[in-house]
Amino acid sequence: MPQLSKPNHVMLFDLLSGGHHGTYLQYLVQAWLKQPFSTELTLVVAPKFLEVHHTVVALTQNHPRINLQSITALEAAQCEQTAGIKRSFLEWRLLCQYAEETQATQALLMYFDSFQMAIAFGQPAPCPVSGIYFRPTFHYTQFRHYHPMIKDRIRQIRQKLLLALVLRRAQFDRLFCLDPYAIDQIQSLQPTAKIQHLPDPIEPQTTDSIEITTLRKQLGISESRKILLLFGFLDQRKGIYQILRAIKQLDPDIARSLCLLLVGQVDPKEQTSLMTTIQTIEKQTPVQIVLQDQFVKETFPYFQLADIVLAPYQRHVGMSGILLQAAAVNKPILSSNYGLMGELVERYQLGEAIDSEDPSEIAVALERMWLDPTHHYDATKAKAFVNQNLAAHFVNTIMDHFTL
Repeated sequence: MPQLSKPNHVMLFDLLSGGHHGTYLQYLVQAWLKQPFSTELTLVVAPKFLEVHHTVVALTQNHPRINLQSITALEAAQCEQTAGIKRSFLEWRLLCQYAEETQATQALLMYFDSFQMAIAFGQPAPCPVSGIYFRPTFHYTQFRHYHPMIKDRIRQIRQKLLLALVLRRAQFDRLFCLDPYAIDQIQSLQPTAKIQHLPDPIEPQTTDSIEITTLRKQLGISESRKILLLFGFLDQRKGIYQILRAIKQLDPDIARSLCLLLVGQVDPKEQTSLMTTIQTIEKQTPVQIVLQDQFVKETFPYFQLADIVLAPYQRHVGMSGILLQAAAVNKPILSSNYGLMGELVERYQLGEAIDSEDPSEIAVALERMWLDPTHHYDATKAKAFVNQNLAAHFVNTIMDHFTL
């Protein structure tokens, strides 16, 4: 990897703490530690990040050229009390402030999407800024199952106009996009802009079979039941109610052989409603429902335990690491056919892609997969999908740009 002729200081800016945010930063820090220490690295995060992502904190502790810096509690509170465009400008001002204080020579927005208005119309940054783009939708018309409403078309036009303005800003350096099918349309907005596909990283792991057996026993799931896994923050956007309604429609003999395993923190606003619905379903059907209402750090054992992974998200925009985690352990997935997720499931034959807003369609797909879990599943293509998104590719794409 090329070395810099003069010292460089890269600032990674991410004020979100959930999901993949800690994982992305962890991969970058780990890779940076393996390189010659010619570049200073600063991570600017929210205070909550320090409480959740202990591995990143430990990796950066007492290192002479890696700094983990939290914004102040007051600044974090101000961000949490604002929303929308106002929050975008507030967080952009914080980026500019911390880039100046740390004397960063380059900055990377780990979540670019919400900053576009501020980049286009806000104060100039003290250094070149790049960003990771998660959720473009203006190219979704090329996907077979996408049927936009008028509001979707209006949003797509707005999205393209705003992104074009951002790409014309001299201070904006490079756009990394997690959606490979959006690259050409983004490039057409500004032919001279630097646009690059960024793999959504995964680092496959193996779990001892004894550990999997132990986990099944701890969860109280008998060997006779096939496990349907819904993993992640549990709220209505995940399609959890559609899944529960679908289970009501299953043949009783099939329901008797299934366990619905729900793993992840339940949205506090959904707690009462979800528990009531689960209790009703358990009374009406012989299915077993196991809810583990907590943040789970070690995810792979649950995916290896599952027979079918569920991703019935409701009109979800962008990628989901659930697809990669399922493919990494060779498990078929039942996914929404909407947007990028649906396109990837069908293109790589990762399982079934259905209209996840329709419980009846979910029920039919579940019965089909119960009879033949490999229906629409190709292990070779699934492995290729995982290999294209290995963490090493993610890291190298970013490090090659910043010459870390």
